[in-house]
Amino acid sequence: MIRRIDHVAIAVRDLERAKHFFIECLGARELFSAPFADQGFRWTTLELGTSCFIELIDPLDRQGFVHRFIEKRGEGPHHITVQVDDLEAAHKRLEAKGIKTFGYSEALPGWKEFYIHPKEAFGTLIQFAEFNPLDWINPGYVPRSYREFVPEQGPDTEDAPISVRRIEGERGAEIEILRGGQALHVPEDQAADLIHALETFISK
Repeated sequence: MIRRIDHVAIAVRDLERAKHFFIECLGARELFSAPFADQGFRWTTLELGTSCFIELIDPLDRQGFVHRFIEKRGEGPHHITVQVDDLEAAHKRLEAKGIKTFGYSEALPGWKEFYIHPKEAFGTLIQFAEFNPLDWINPGYVPRSYREFVPEQGPDTEDAPISVRRIEGERGAEIEILRGGQALHVPEDQAADLIHALETFISK
């Protein structure tokens, strides 16, 4: 029923302070960050080691559940997210065993979820979700434990066109080079150096 544990979510008051601890002190890598304005919080996914993911959730206002959680319990673990291949089947199986669930939703494109209340799971809020992890991280880097989700490259991959565009990355303007679903990111201020290195390589 459960494919894998994807991440542990931790509620924090100060995202930058939390990121400094996990990234600068523990060596984590940021994979994605986005606000969820409708629910008053932001999530930030971090890779820690080769098989562990931490999701930092911080409040964007005083109305959302993250703010209420921190005010009541303080900062700390909020929930565990487990990935399933078939959310509906998992939901039916748990309910057939008398396990009460709540929050079943398919509102987000590419994401389906429901929860088991902490009263049913020894004080732990468990989120069940059906999703493709690669849809929820920045392109260009695939964590080791996500490689099973990379589609096999077909025979036409080498013939795929190359596209180049300018984007705003985590550290400012970047040049993104795409080909066959693979991405390379180069800081804009280093683009000239890359071009020069390629010209030098080709001329040899």
